[in-house]
Amino acid sequence: MSQPAANCPNCGAPVQFRWSGAVQTTCEYCRAILVRRDVNLEKVGQIGDLPREVSPIQIGTEGVYRNKAFQVVGRILYEYEDGGWNEWHIVFNDGTSGWLSDAQMEYTVSFLAKPPEPLPPEVGRSRQFMWSGTRYEVTSVTRAHYRGVAGELPFEYWDKKDVLFADLRTSDARFGTIDYSEATPLLFLGEAVEFDDLHLKNLHDLDGPGATTPGAAVSSLSCPSCGAPLTLTAAGHSLSVVCQQCRSILDARDPNLKVLEKFNAKQDIKPIIPLGSRGKLEGSDFDVIGFQVRETDADDMPESWDEYLLFNRYKGFRYLTVYNGHWNYVKTVPAVPDRIPVGKKQGARLMGHTYVLFDTELATTSYVLGEFPWRVHVGEKNGIKDFIAVPRILSSESTEQETVWSLGEYMTGAQVWQAFHLSGSPPPARGIFANQPAPFAGEARSMWRVSMNLLSAMILLTILFYMFAGEDSVFQRQYSFSPQAGTEASFVTDTFEVRGHPANVEISIRTDLRNNWAYFNLALINEATGQGYDFGREVSYYTGSETEGSPSDSAIVPSVAPGRYYLRVEPEMAKNAQSMLYHLEVKRSVPSSGLFWLAAAMLLIPPILATWRAASFEQRRWAQSDFTERK
Repeated sequence: MSQPAANCPNCGAPVQFRWSGAVQTTCEYCRAILVRRDVNLEKVGQIGDLPREVSPIQIGTEGVYRNKAFQVVGRILYEYEDGGWNEWHIVFNDGTSGWLSDAQMEYTVSFLAKPPEPLPPEVGRSRQFMWSGTRYEVTSVTRAHYRGVAGELPFEYWDKKDVLFADLRTSDARFGTIDYSEATPLLFLGEAVEFDDLHLKNLHDLDGPGATTPGAAVSSLSCPSCGAPLTLTAAGHSLSVVCQQCRSILDARDPNLKVLEKFNAKQDIKPIIPLGSRGKLEGSDFDVIGFQVRETDADDMPESWDEYLLFNRYKGFRYLTVYNGHWNYVKTVPAVPDRIPVGKKQGARLMGHTYVLFDTELATTSYVLGEFPWRVHVGEKNGIKDFIAVPRILSSESTEQETVWSLGEYMTGAQVWQAFHLSGSPPPARGIFANQPAPFAGEARSMWRVSMNLLSAMILLTILFYMFAGEDSVFQRQYSFSPQAGTEASFVTDTFEVRGHPANVEISIRTDLRNNWAYFNLALINEATGQGYDFGREVSYYTGSETEGSPSDSAIVPSVAPGRYYLRVEPEMAKNAQSMLYHLEVKRSVPSSGLFWLAAAMLLIPPILATWRAASFEQRRWAQSDFTERK
């Protein structure tokens, strides 16, 4: 991909092109800005002093995007009131090129695109475009100041001043920029990317001299108001730093740390995770560099929560929030969710997940310490909307200037303490938080799965038992009985033999009763031992406008040993009743569904209880919402 070297017309040093399509480059020796004029190089400008390098990316960095290798060959640097960013020109092995944007370590890759229709001369926030079936929403409009260039660019670009940009987002993290640096606006489309997904190598050495902690170029300064020592862990990224001693809010980008304001706190608040602590989250080390307390707008009893700002020089900024012992690990999302209905509630859909609106509130910053990548001040107000899809919480924070979306995931205090190696025990969680996982939901799912597996196995065994059960008929006779005969009703049957292993025995009675009843005193007696099993059965059967009872009944004697047996039978009826015929039958090893239903009921009790507990938890969760009836 590299091209033959030319000589710098300013100093004569060799200039090596990495990309054949380069129109502009810079001399690494004299910092002249050079433009190709046919086969010659012409000096058109000079690189001025650029701000301190804080990006991990540099010219020569290599990476992979969508399985295509690329190399960084050029750079444009912009600044604006609240920060700055780099546009890194990247070239792929097939000769195509694009742009890797690095704005406070939030990364996007984009390519010049042809708009399906002429772009407007200027746009405002919330303006929407539909391109190729995708909705793009303008999320920010920035007037930036061109700060400088380096390396190879696909066009001549060195004498700009102020440039207007409109950034666009979608619900699936696609990205767009309308660039007004030319008379005809340019459109760049791409997507947000994670640092790790780019597999970058040959990065800028951020652990070199002056870095007192691994992975962070730290600046040690003094507070101009009280002289207390200050540490800027995110130097070059932070816009504000708050002195822990005198609570002066300082301009972190001013070499003299200009005092912006001071605030008086009702009490001195000590963060439970000290500033400067380091913890490992998602496999990366993060330093705690900022802390703020925020309060809701409730009139009767305002509630407050704490937020910790975390920093990794390669991954960027993250947040830990805590309310009543409930923690969330939060990061901003490079997308704008689609607003959709969820039942009768408002909802949002983001990157394949659906969230339900839980509450809305006005948050006020009441206490700050440490570093922040924005102009922080006490009394700042933000409108907040929280949408939940347990264990995640999707939040929007809105001011007149912008709306920022962030995504949090619930953490326990124990997980936070382990991540930051904190001593002691975390404060216990109180109450139920919006996106707190129901402690019984997973248990209920697991119990239902186990119960259904056991129930299926039991049904199969019962079917097999019914299929292969012997059900041997060992005795059957028909008898008659008349209560008016005046003879002895009690008698014994002929003996019969029960063979095989001990098994249950069923004694069934079938009668020709109609609109009458009979009672049978029965005993199954072992002829050899005299051991008896006594029991009784009442048979009644009535017909008319409604049918009641049955002319038949049965009883099961469990675990009868093999041997010779007989029945002692004593029937009873009303004295004026008509005679009846009845049939007795004795069967061995008869399948019984009673045990099956009892076992099934026992198996279902635990998951039903766990489901009830989970539903009760959800009911208590939504009782705290601004929208209490969950549909």
